Amino acid sequence: MNTISASVELPDLPPQITSRYITLSDRDGLNVHILESFPDASNHSSTPCHLILFLHGFPELAYSWRKVLVPIANAHQGYHVVAPDLRGFGRTTLTRSGSANQVQYEDALSSYHILNIVDDVCSLVRALGYSSVAMLVGHDFGSPLAGHCVTAHPELFASVVFMSAPFGGVGGPSWPQASNEDGDDKAKERSIASLGSDITTALAALQPPRKHYTAYFSTLSANADMLGQGGKALYDFLGGYFYMKSGNWDRNDPHPLPSAFSISPSISELAMDLATLPEYYVMPLHESMPDVIARHVRMDARVTWPRADEVAGRVYATEFGRTGFQGGLNYYRSALSPPPPERIAQLRALAGRRVEMPAAFISGARDWGVYQTPGAVRRCERWCVVAREGAGHWVQQEAPEMVVRELVRFLGKVKAL
Repeated sequence: MNTISASVELPDLPPQITSRYITLSDRDGLNVHILESFPDASNHSSTPCHLILFLHGFPELAYSWRKVLVPIANAHQGYHVVAPDLRGFGRTTLTRSGSANQVQYEDALSSYHILNIVDDVCSLVRALGYSSVAMLVGHDFGSPLAGHCVTAHPELFASVVFMSAPFGGVGGPSWPQASNEDGDDKAKERSIASLGSDITTALAALQPPRKHYTAYFSTLSANADMLGQGGKALYDFLGGYFYMKSGNWDRNDPHPLPSAFSISPSISELAMDLATLPEYYVMPLHESMPDVIARHVRMDARVTWPRADEVAGRVYATEFGRTGFQGGLNYYRSALSPPPPERIAQLRALAGRRVEMPAAFISGARDWGVYQTPGAVRRCERWCVVAREGAGHWVQQEAPEMVVRELVRFLGKVKAL
């Protein structure tokens, strides 16, 4: 493991947050960029700190945690707080000679399988010099990643917090168990890829025809569509996307879908339910994501970066303009594809495992992500569940004070156990 110090070049970072790179020699030379913060030495003892790790989602970066890192580092007895750019994102790159600067659609998809990213996370923990993590926090796609981390390696993680995306377990279907139109329960036994294909077909058969955003993210054209001409066009696209999924958009009124209460909903029932979701989740069949966002921008000029987030918007546009989106898109492609053969035995061993350590779920009350998979949030009811009124999907950026307060409270409960 090699550590390379690097000056912080990202705006709006508190001075207590530093940036560096860690090369993971056991992970095909993955050069991981991290943001980290330590407790204020004047208010905390010099004893070694426990580690807290934050995992971002899509289209996000380690930078997405900038508003919570410092206060969490200074909570209780003090923590070493780390947020990495995950594989395929931001400044994390492969150091192998000849590797492209941007992830390509043709690159090996197995590198982006969720269990491979789990291995990246565990390697990073060891490279940081720790044998355990006091709290693992995952947002958006980082939430199921955190879930796979703690079920695959429960000895490494003392507690876990899922944010915005309920964790439904390893190896189960992406959707609730479904029956076909004749009530045949064979659909319950179908794989993720098979059930996803049936949902895709059913959505396309609706009037007007629709498609799920994960299916779109898995297409060859998605990366180029979303990059567009770069520059201001990319900045505007991301601004609209972030705005529409935030608590600011007045069309976000999330609630459980009817099929969440059905023991065995049919594929067509699921499709009709999903079609009621906002268009950033279930899109018109023949539109790209930028098409969807641009149409809503034309209808409402407020659909852009709020003034307070314009600097952050430039960071996201600059970073994704440089790297492209394909690294993150490959996470979705992998989730909808059959697993690599070398991962099948591991997935079978993990299937059905429960999260046994202390856990919590945090979301914005105006976040449709909580309900986009019917019934998933009900699996979180045995955990501490907190919803912030007024906040949407980007809860750690929209309501950082609440997130910090709830994480500190949760840590206190874990310490008292």
